[in-house]
Amino acid sequence: MPDPTSPDIPEIPEPPRYPFLVDALRRLREDDVSVLEDFLAHQASSDPFFERVEIAHEFLDQLTFKIKESKSRMSKETLTQFSLNFLRDTLPVYGYNPKFVAVQCKALITYYQNQKNLEKAIEVCEFLISNGITDDDAKGFHVRLDEFYRIKKKIDERGGDLTGIKFDPIEDEDEDEKD
Repeated sequence: MPDPTSPDIPEIPEPPRYPFLVDALRRLREDDVSVLEDFLAHQASSDPFFERVEIAHEFLDQLTFKIKESKSRMSKETLTQFSLNFLRDTLPVYGYNPKFVAVQCKALITYYQNQKNLEKAIEVCEFLISNGITDDDAKGFHVRLDEFYRIKKKIDERGGDLTGIKFDPIEDEDEDEKD
Protein backbone atom coordinates (compact mmCIF):
# COMPACT_ATOMS: atom_id res chain seq x y z
CA MET A 1 0.00 0.00 0.00
CA PRO A 2 1.44 3.40 -0.93
CA ASP A 3 2.41 5.88 1.71
CA PRO A 4 -0.46 8.46 2.02
CA THR A 5 2.07 11.25 2.68
CA SER A 6 3.96 10.47 -0.52
CA PRO A 7 4.07 13.38 -3.01
CA ASP A 8 3.27 10.87 -5.80
CA ILE A 9 -0.32 10.44 -4.63
CA PRO A 10 -2.54 13.19 -5.97
CA GLU A 11 -4.62 15.09 -3.46
CA ILE A 12 -8.31 14.48 -3.71
CA PRO A 13 -10.06 17.82 -3.57
CA GLU A 14 -12.70 18.22 -0.93
CA PRO A 15 -16.21 18.57 -2.20
CA PRO A 16 -17.46 22.14 -1.96
CA ARG A 17 -18.85 23.04 1.43
CA TYR A 18 -21.94 24.66 -0.05
CA PRO A 19 -22.71 23.33 -3.54
CA PHE A 20 -25.50 25.90 -3.98
CA LEU A 21 -23.06 28.74 -3.34
CA VAL A 22 -20.52 27.40 -5.85
CA ASP A 23 -23.23 27.19 -8.52
CA ALA A 24 -24.72 30.60 -7.61
CA LEU A 25 -21.36 32.36 -7.77
CA ARG A 26 -20.60 30.73 -11.12
CA ARG A 27 -23.95 31.86 -12.50
CA LEU A 28 -23.40 35.37 -11.16
CA ARG A 29 -20.01 35.52 -12.89
CA GLU A 30 -21.75 34.39 -16.09
CA ASP A 31 -24.28 37.25 -15.80
CA ASP A 32 -27.26 34.93 -15.24
CA VAL A 33 -29.84 37.25 -13.68
CA SER A 34 -32.14 34.33 -12.74
CA VAL A 35 -29.62 33.47 -10.01
CA LEU A 36 -31.11 36.31 -7.93
CA GLU A 37 -34.48 34.53 -7.68
CA ASP A 38 -32.79 31.20 -6.94
CA PHE A 39 -30.69 32.86 -4.25
CA LEU A 40 -33.82 34.27 -2.58
CA ALA A 41 -35.49 30.86 -2.75
CA HIS A 42 -32.44 29.27 -1.15
CA GLN A 43 -32.42 31.90 1.59
CA ALA A 44 -36.05 31.03 2.36
CA SER A 45 -35.17 27.32 2.60
CA SER A 46 -34.93 25.28 5.76
CA ASP A 47 -31.14 25.04 5.52
CA PRO A 48 -29.37 25.80 8.80
CA PHE A 49 -29.42 29.48 9.76
CA PHE A 50 -25.65 29.98 9.88
CA GLU A 51 -25.24 28.27 6.51
CA ARG A 52 -27.73 30.70 4.95
CA VAL A 53 -25.93 33.64 6.57
CA GLU A 54 -22.54 32.46 5.32
CA ILE A 55 -23.91 31.93 1.82
CA ALA A 56 -25.57 35.37 1.88
CA HIS A 57 -22.29 36.96 2.94
CA GLU A 58 -20.33 35.38 0.08
CA PHE A 59 -23.06 36.03 -2.46
CA LEU A 60 -23.38 39.71 -1.50
CA ASP A 61 -19.61 40.12 -1.74
CA GLN A 62 -19.65 38.78 -5.30
CA LEU A 63 -22.73 40.86 -6.11
CA THR A 64 -20.90 43.98 -4.95
CA PHE A 65 -18.02 43.05 -7.23
CA LYS A 66 -20.51 42.76 -10.12
CA ILE A 67 -21.82 46.23 -9.33
CA LYS A 68 -18.29 47.67 -9.39
CA GLU A 69 -17.25 45.70 -12.49
CA SER A 70 -17.84 47.78 -15.59
CA LYS A 71 -17.83 44.77 -17.96
CA SER A 72 -20.87 43.12 -16.38
CA ARG A 73 -23.80 42.69 -18.73
CA MET A 74 -26.26 42.44 -15.85
CA SER A 75 -28.38 45.49 -15.10
CA LYS A 76 -26.57 47.32 -12.34
CA GLU A 77 -29.84 49.00 -11.41
CA THR A 78 -31.33 45.55 -10.78
CA LEU A 79 -28.25 44.42 -8.83
CA THR A 80 -28.06 47.52 -6.64
CA GLN A 81 -31.76 47.44 -5.80
CA PHE A 82 -31.58 43.70 -5.08
CA SER A 83 -28.57 44.19 -2.80
CA LEU A 84 -30.13 47.06 -0.88
CA ASN A 85 -33.47 45.27 -0.48
CA PHE A 86 -31.78 42.07 0.66
CA LEU A 87 -29.60 43.90 3.19
CA ARG A 88 -32.61 45.86 4.43
CA ASP A 89 -34.65 42.65 4.85
CA THR A 90 -31.97 40.52 6.47
CA LEU A 91 -29.86 42.94 8.55
CA PRO A 92 -31.99 42.65 11.69
CA VAL A 93 -32.09 38.84 11.52
CA TYR A 94 -28.64 38.02 10.15
CA GLY A 95 -26.74 40.55 12.24
CA TYR A 96 -24.01 41.22 9.69
CA ASN A 97 -20.81 42.85 10.80
CA PRO A 98 -21.43 46.62 10.39
CA LYS A 99 -18.19 47.03 8.44
CA PHE A 100 -19.40 44.41 5.94
CA VAL A 101 -22.66 46.31 5.43
CA ALA A 102 -20.79 49.61 5.11
CA VAL A 103 -18.50 48.21 2.41
CA GLN A 104 -21.43 46.74 0.46
CA CYS A 105 -23.39 49.98 0.69
CA LYS A 106 -20.42 52.14 -0.32
CA ALA A 107 -20.48 50.31 -3.65
CA LEU A 108 -24.17 51.14 -3.98
CA ILE A 109 -23.57 54.79 -3.11
CA THR A 110 -20.72 55.01 -5.61
CA TYR A 111 -22.91 53.50 -8.33
CA TYR A 112 -25.73 55.93 -7.58
CA GLN A 113 -23.32 58.87 -7.47
CA ASN A 114 -21.96 57.90 -10.88
CA GLN A 115 -25.53 57.72 -12.18
CA LYS A 116 -26.27 61.08 -10.50
CA ASN A 117 -29.18 59.39 -8.76
CA LEU A 118 -29.25 61.41 -5.55
CA GLU A 119 -32.54 59.94 -4.33
CA LYS A 120 -31.07 56.42 -4.23
CA ALA A 121 -27.74 57.58 -2.75
CA ILE A 122 -29.72 59.35 -0.02
CA GLU A 123 -31.81 56.22 0.54
CA VAL A 124 -28.68 54.10 1.08
CA CYS A 125 -27.13 56.66 3.47
CA GLU A 126 -30.37 56.87 5.45
CA PHE A 127 -30.51 53.06 5.64
CA LEU A 128 -26.99 52.96 7.07
CA ILE A 129 -27.57 55.78 9.54
CA SER A 130 -30.91 54.39 10.72
CA ASN A 131 -29.15 51.11 11.51
CA GLY A 132 -26.28 52.79 13.35
CA ILE A 133 -23.68 51.78 10.75
CA THR A 134 -20.74 54.14 10.62
CA ASP A 135 -18.05 54.74 8.05
CA ASP A 136 -14.40 54.01 8.86
CA ASP A 137 -12.95 56.61 6.55
CA ALA A 138 -12.63 60.32 7.16
CA LYS A 139 -16.06 61.10 5.74
CA GLY A 140 -18.95 59.50 7.63
CA PHE A 141 -22.33 58.63 6.19
CA HIS A 142 -23.90 61.58 8.04
CA VAL A 143 -21.52 63.91 6.20
CA ARG A 144 -22.28 62.21 2.88
CA LEU A 145 -26.01 62.50 3.50
CA ASP A 146 -25.69 66.18 4.29
CA GLU A 147 -23.66 66.69 1.11
CA PHE A 148 -26.28 64.85 -0.96
CA TYR A 149 -29.06 66.99 0.46
CA ARG A 150 -27.11 70.17 -0.34
CA ILE A 151 -26.51 69.02 -3.91
CA LYS A 152 -30.16 68.00 -4.23
CA LYS A 153 -31.24 71.46 -3.08
CA LYS A 154 -28.96 73.09 -5.70
CA ILE A 155 -30.40 70.83 -8.40
CA ASP A 156 -33.95 71.60 -7.33
CA GLU A 157 -33.16 75.34 -7.40
CA ARG A 158 -31.86 74.92 -10.96
CA GLY A 159 -35.05 73.19 -12.02
CA GLY A 160 -33.51 69.71 -12.07
CA ASP A 161 -30.39 70.59 -14.08
CA LEU A 162 -27.71 67.99 -13.29
CA THR A 163 -24.94 69.58 -15.37
CA GLY A 164 -21.96 70.65 -13.37
CA ILE A 165 -22.79 68.30 -10.47
CA LYS A 166 -19.65 66.66 -9.20
CA PHE A 167 -19.30 64.20 -6.36
CA ASP A 168 -16.25 63.54 -4.25
CA PRO A 169 -15.14 59.95 -4.81
CA ILE A 170 -15.71 57.44 -2.02
CA GLU A 171 -12.56 55.79 -0.76
CA ASP A 172 -12.71 52.04 -1.19
CA GLU A 173 -11.21 49.77 1.49
CA ASP A 174 -9.93 47.38 -1.18
CA GLU A 175 -7.85 50.17 -2.72
CA ASP A 176 -6.59 51.31 0.69
CA GLU A 177 -5.29 47.84 1.50
CA LYS A 178 -3.16 47.78 -1.68
CA ASP A 179 -1.08 50.75 -0.53
